[in-house]
Amino acid sequence: MSDVTVDAFQALARSSPWRWRTLHFRHRDDGGEVEAWLRRPGRLLVRTDDGREHRVTEDGARPVAPAPQPDAMVGPRPDLLRFEYDDPMWQNYSWVAMLDPVELSHHVEVANLREDQVAGRTAWRADLRALPGYDPRCGGNCCELLYSEAALMADFNSPEEVPKAWRGRTYPDHYDVALDVQTGVVVRCRPVGGEEGAAWLEVDILEVDADLDALFQD
Repeated sequence: MSDVTVDAFQALARSSPWRWRTLHFRHRDDGGEVEAWLRRPGRLLVRTDDGREHRVTEDGARPVAPAPQPDAMVGPRPDLLRFEYDDPMWQNYSWVAMLDPVELSHHVEVANLREDQVAGRTAWRADLRALPGYDPRCGGNCCELLYSEAALMADFNSPEEVPKAWRGRTYPDHYDVALDVQTGVVVRCRPVGGEEGAAWLEVDILEVDADLDALFQD
């Protein structure tokens, strides 16, 4: 537990592109459950609960060199690289943010940090609250990981610009978030407090860096 620090947690949140190449997982949210296989860069296969398969191919996706050692963490990324490491999207941008949660690496309050087990894997878990300056992959209360006032304001320069119908929303007090230590992927993100219906997600990681060439025959 001595190395589970706020700095380490936030470094893990921005390190996912350097910590794995392929991923096999189950994903759940209020839209249901899917099973997915992802090979970086730019290949995604999603199987829905009715057995249908959907493929996403992004030929322009940028490959990322692996980290020099398995536990390597990266520092803050330059703004110009903000979207360079996006994985293929399924349904909305919270999927992209889940796989590369760099938005949790700054302007986020981290409390109750602890080590945990999620679906049999080691995770770092914390209570997170978005602060002013929170910079989600897709904000404005659309697809951010931390549904909040700060996420809403990420898309506006001042409160006066917010549509009147969007003002006065009730948000969760914070989110209970777990990052898988090996990959940096968000495996639990659940609202605590506030009204029912806030966005949430859960991921069970099944395989990391397995050979998926047979699934993605280029």
